[in-house]
Amino acid sequence: MFTSPDNQAINPLSQDLLVSVLNSLGDGVIVTDGEGRVMAMNRMAVHLTGLPLEIAQGQLLSQVLCLSHPQQNNLLGELMQRVLSEGLSTGLPRDTRLVRPDGLDYLSATLAPLGGKHRGLVVTFREVNRHRQLEDSLREQAQREHLVRQVASRIHRSLELGTILQTAVTEIRLCLQVERVFVCRFLRDDWGEVLHESVAATSRSLLGQRWQFGAGAEMQSLRQGQVVAITDLGQSIGAADWLVQLQRVPVGAALVTPIFQGERLWGILAVTDALRGRAWAAGERQLVEQLALQLGIAIDQAQLVHQLRTLNSTLEMQVAERTTEVRQALNAAQVLHTVTEQVRRSLDEGQIFRTALDCLGQNLGADYCWVALYDEAQIQAMIAYEYLQSPTLATTVGSQIELSQHRELYQRLLDGEVWHYPPVELLPPVYAQFRVTGGQMVLAPIMDDQGVMGELGVALARPQQGVQVDLVPQVANQCAIAIRQARLYQQSRAQVLELERLHRLKDDFLSTVSHELRTPLSNMKLALKMLGLSLRKGNINAAKMAKLLQYLDILEQEYQREVQLIQDLLNLRQLDTAQQPLPQVTLDMQQWVPGLLTRFQHQVEQKGLHLTCTLDPELPQIAVHLFSLERIVTELLTNAVKYTPTGGTIHLATQKLPHHWQLEVTNTGVEIPPQELQLIFERFYRVPRSDPWQHGGMGLGLALVQRLVAHLGGTIAADSSQGQTQFRVVLPLNGGNDSPI
Repeated sequence: MFTSPDNQAINPLSQDLLVSVLNSLGDGVIVTDGEGRVMAMNRMAVHLTGLPLEIAQGQLLSQVLCLSHPQQNNLLGELMQRVLSEGLSTGLPRDTRLVRPDGLDYLSATLAPLGGKHRGLVVTFREVNRHRQLEDSLREQAQREHLVRQVASRIHRSLELGTILQTAVTEIRLCLQVERVFVCRFLRDDWGEVLHESVAATSRSLLGQRWQFGAGAEMQSLRQGQVVAITDLGQSIGAADWLVQLQRVPVGAALVTPIFQGERLWGILAVTDALRGRAWAAGERQLVEQLALQLGIAIDQAQLVHQLRTLNSTLEMQVAERTTEVRQALNAAQVLHTVTEQVRRSLDEGQIFRTALDCLGQNLGADYCWVALYDEAQIQAMIAYEYLQSPTLATTVGSQIELSQHRELYQRLLDGEVWHYPPVELLPPVYAQFRVTGGQMVLAPIMDDQGVMGELGVALARPQQGVQVDLVPQVANQCAIAIRQARLYQQSRAQVLELERLHRLKDDFLSTVSHELRTPLSNMKLALKMLGLSLRKGNINAAKMAKLLQYLDILEQEYQREVQLIQDLLNLRQLDTAQQPLPQVTLDMQQWVPGLLTRFQHQVEQKGLHLTCTLDPELPQIAVHLFSLERIVTELLTNAVKYTPTGGTIHLATQKLPHHWQLEVTNTGVEIPPQELQLIFERFYRVPRSDPWQHGGMGLGLALVQRLVAHLGGTIAADSSQGQTQFRVVLPLNGGNDSPI
């Protein structure tokens, strides 16, 4: 039974409820009083501690929850004092284990103070053996992979087979936590010698021992590339000599893997442990197999090194040469990186070549570096850029070379090949002066997919190792790429300038045409006006007067159409170049739209069309440039009246959106093909199927509408399907004053 701090019994119903809740938890729960004595524990806590509640109740928490930690002895007591004194929850550190009658369990636990007036602790805990096993498994796998990578890296970095083998056996023993790992090499088919070994300090070394392997079952398995796993060496009765020798060490279990050099069995990699009956895990077998494969690669590599050493007088010379080559290779990579970064950042051809020559000359210690560019016909070369180490030398820039006079030299360069150490008799005189006996000279073509554009050359008076000189063709390739980019940039820039010039010419043309057309039209207008006045005042019979008035109407209509065309051209030009903000007015669409529609009533009735509108009552007054909006709606309605067949319907609708408002103009009886919808807003474009003589126009109306909508800060879209076409304009409620018409 639970009791309160004043020894008053807790309500039985509350106690039963509390016990039921605690027993339903998946974690162990222990409740203690202020002195750390157990008051209650749930069913899971009983299971984890192995102590019944009757025994545990009243005991100190440290007697019920026996904890073990590798670095802290009185761990639980220290944590209890901290929780009771500070009133804060805390957890157990990693590697804490619960001591149970049947063994140890890894534990995760939290100690928290009781709330309210009660003084005590609530301890929740669970065993995390599976998590630890998974962590240990992953850690072991990572260690094995790290070991394989480390050995493989050592193989690639080192030429010393002894170092590689010793590192491998040492790392394997540390990774697998075994007594001994050794490598035994076969001297003959049936004899082997232990060459490298890593062994525990308390065990006897096997280094230098020679054993007879014979032709037993284990040896047959090794020759076939199979791993021999022996869990208990003491039960190997009648074993071969080498297994008998291992029994005398003594060795309890062994894992033996063959090491092949090519297809020949070179030796074995053996892992042994003093513990008998050890079952070798699949991961351990796989690790040893992988390392044996890597050691086989190392042996092949060592064999090659040995062959090289037989061709050289001393090992010291080889080490020095290798060190120099590595250093020069690193330096060459750095030089190439520097050249690449610098030339790629520039679009100036001269800067690119000067940067490349300076980097090569300074890093290679060259006496002379040059770039010669060929003409388009590849007949003549001219030295365009140079690097001279000594300021006393005369410049060669501007020197010209006839390629035909040195055909043997330049034919190879034109074929894309690099010249190393060209004979002095093949060189032009301007280069021959730098071809010193015992020195070096390299000529590399500067070429891309379009051909050879020139050459890059380097001359050194002092002998150098070949690694750095190999930089010359790589730098030439980088220069070719950079030069091609620079030339493409210059071409693109020239094209942009040409387009800008054409654009200015177009604007000038439109201005000129508009001006030239306006002058005769003004005269036409005056003449028509005078003609009209004269006809109306003259004594002409009614039939002739009607005919003349009809002609007069035709002239006036054509005049208005010509004026409209010119005005559209001027408006489009102004829309392309204007920068001033648009003047705006506040407009009530409910009142403005009906008045605008009355202008089209006569045209609609003449063609037998139906003109309707739907205005959103929730659309507030909008801020807009009135002329632009009026021109947009007028063009869309005019376009609809023009293309809607007799009996069709034209519908105008408005709608309020969250931050915009929408205008739709829909006409029936006509459908635009999908491939044409993307082109109808282009200037002078007309749908191919329409009859230009029937509908008239120059294809500027929708282009003007699109520009006007854009200047109002809106968008326009067209949709045509199911026998009708709809234009949808979306504009901001507060107006768009980016720029004027």
